[in-house]
Amino acid sequence: MAAANPAESLRDEASCSICLDYFTDPVMTDCGHNFCRSCITQSWEGRDTDFPCPQCRETSQQRNLRPNRQLVNITEMVKKLSQCSVRPKEENLCEEHEEKLKLFCEEDQKIICLICRESRDHKSHTVIPIKEAVQEYKEKLKMHLEPLRKDLEDLLKFTSTEEKKAEELKSETQIKRQKVESEFEELQQFLNKEKQILLSRLQEEEKKILQRIRENVTQLEQQSFTLKQLISEIEEKSQQLATELLKDVKDALSRCQKMKFPKPEAVSTNLKMDFQLSYPQQLKKWITKFEVKSHPAGMDWWMECGRYAVNVTLDPETAHPNLVLSEDGKSVRRGNTGQKVPDTPQRFDLYPCVLGSEGFTSGRHYWEVEVGGIVGCILGVCKDSVRRKGRITVSPGEGFWTVRLWKEQRCSALTSPQTQLPLSEIPRAVGILLDYEAGKVSFYDVDNKSHLFTFTDSFTGKLRPFFWTDSDFPLRIRQVPAWN
Repeated sequence: MAAANPAESLRDEASCSICLDYFTDPVMTDCGHNFCRSCITQSWEGRDTDFPCPQCRETSQQRNLRPNRQLVNITEMVKKLSQCSVRPKEENLCEEHEEKLKLFCEEDQKIICLICRESRDHKSHTVIPIKEAVQEYKEKLKMHLEPLRKDLEDLLKFTSTEEKKAEELKSETQIKRQKVESEFEELQQFLNKEKQILLSRLQEEEKKILQRIRENVTQLEQQSFTLKQLISEIEEKSQQLATELLKDVKDALSRCQKMKFPKPEAVSTNLKMDFQLSYPQQLKKWITKFEVKSHPAGMDWWMECGRYAVNVTLDPETAHPNLVLSEDGKSVRRGNTGQKVPDTPQRFDLYPCVLGSEGFTSGRHYWEVEVGGIVGCILGVCKDSVRRKGRITVSPGEGFWTVRLWKEQRCSALTSPQTQLPLSEIPRAVGILLDYEAGKVSFYDVDNKSHLFTFTDSFTGKLRPFFWTDSDFPLRIRQVPAWN
């Protein structure tokens, strides 16, 4: 096909048909066609006879290559003319071949000319016209733009909600502060002192919740800013000319796909502290509560656990024959001889275990067990469906969430593997708090109001209190006062 203009025709005449570049050390074959010496030599590599012309396919019996010094001079002149030629500024040309950029290589993500298309670098690649590439990538960018806008909208809504929560929290805190102050005005001097303590804790609780809300808002604002930047960049890129739009477009799409933000956890603004006093009926309970205020976490611990106190009794149908239960079902010890009891499927037959009569499938429940001088016991909760015959493994995987109090050096939470509890002495009484929905079982030293250990798991089915004792000194279930 004829070239588009004389300049292009001249460039074609000064170019090797093998490498498609200007001649380098041009030589002429017997048929009169010219090639770069290195190109034709490489083309004939491995042949001893029948040397074909790459252009007209005519063969010669000998390797006759004649230098074409005149073509060398012509090629140099064509190069100088090409460098001096003026192109319209709006015309995009290949820097290497000075041809119009008409194609887009998908493998290299690069705009190329027709000569580039036939070169070794791109010959095996997938190449499409620039217009098709622009349309294709515009659609891809548009596809990612809408979800990004939706994400930004959701983040802005969430930010607004969190900010409203902060205002509502301040208002609720002010109301509770006024209520606390009015109630404490009727108490005597020791209650006035306690008032300051409770107000301080109320303020601390508000501060913690506000801090979490501010952290959420800050996180949301940062995410919004990042999304705005990306959206602005994508919108700007979508309006660019083909050359700039397709430059690094794959990187832009990749960042769109990766731009996912985990939504921060919504902050609950429900204040734990609440006060409803009726004098003088509640005064005695208040005074009892103040007796534990010497412990830094005593008040919170006492009120939280006491609010969920339950009356736990022992189930004689599950007790190992060697265990002796009290008539009121509140204590258990190991006897010297086995009891004459029926061997039912519910009864433990190898280990000295017994379950609580109560079963829990939801909610929070708290009870206390006096350990006293016992040197070997296991306390906690288990699934109602646990194995009761033969050897059992007391671990969460088998449906047990317990702590073992054997001796100081062997006190441990029976996780898998076990977790050693750094106790200087065995607690005289252990508090157990089950939070079914949260999947938590927590253990406390009741006397010093300290936390021993918390299991975190996912519960299904009924859970029951669990007791294991190897001592003739009784384990006793305490009566816990309930604070409403």
